[in-house]
Amino acid sequence: MHLSHAIHLGVTELNNRGVRFQPNTSSLFVDFSMASGSGGVLALLPEAAQTGARKGYDLVRLSPPAVPQHDITVGDIWGCAKEHYGLTAATAVAGAGGIPISKLRLGHKVYPGASRYTNLVSHFGLKFFPMTTLPHGSVAARVAKSAFGTIRVFGIVGRALPFAAVGLAVFDAISIGMCVYEARNEK
Repeated sequence: MHLSHAIHLGVTELNNRGVRFQPNTSSLFVDFSMASGSGGVLALLPEAAQTGARKGYDLVRLSPPAVPQHDITVGDIWGCAKEHYGLTAATAVAGAGGIPISKLRLGHKVYPGASRYTNLVSHFGLKFFPMTTLPHGSVAARVAKSAFGTIRVFGIVGRALPFAAVGLAVFDAISIGMCVYEARNEK
């Protein structure tokens, strides 16, 4: 709501509750408007209000919070990202391997009820290792069939890869953020 409306509403509410507060609302509006560099502003009844003269107000300005400002630059983030990915590039590989691609473009048939998409891990596994499956009837095969809908090893890896990529991306973001924080605080 607009500041002038809020002032009038507040004064009316106080007077309805039995507090006799009758400030000059136009000067109160100007004082509130001019206090932009403060953390907050309060209008209080003046000391004279307790003696019976219930006109005016005392203005209390709150100091802004002392929040430390860190000058984080793109260079800091880039340096930490290079340091981090010098050790692990698994996110990029997992992300690229998990991108959905049309089965028709790759030359696969689309069976009724099946997805029209596959990913590179599943595609290359089917192309180069088509018979690599979990042992039929084993506990692992039953769990894989119920969780991923297949017992092909590369099909399972391909369907689990997007979830692993998200987990690795979260790990990477946290690791890079901690690196930047430590570099800024020189720890």
